[in-house]
Amino acid sequence: MAKKIGFRQYDDTEKEEKKKQSMAMAEFLKQKYSPIGATADKCYKTIDELVYELDNIVSVTRNELAMQLSLAGFKTEFIAGVPYWVLYEKNY
Repeated sequence: MAKKIGFRQYDDTEKEEKKKQSMAMAEFLKQKYSPIGATADKCYKTIDELVYELDNIVSVTRNELAMQLSLAGFKTEFIAGVPYWVLYEKNY
């Protein structure tokens, strides 16, 4: 039986990098925001604003971040036809 030739090492490395990025996004969101909270802590942010906040930590696409936000339980509201993520800032 012949072994497959390919870039297995590369594929594994790429998957690990994606996993690290996903964990960095989740950690950032968990430390800074909550999906529930007091009305005084409520803020609205577009996906572009959140991508900008994450830019120095990890390179992320809008779709990846939106998926991560949805998985974490964050909701969206439309204001004047524009979707905003509803976030509650954590105040320590």
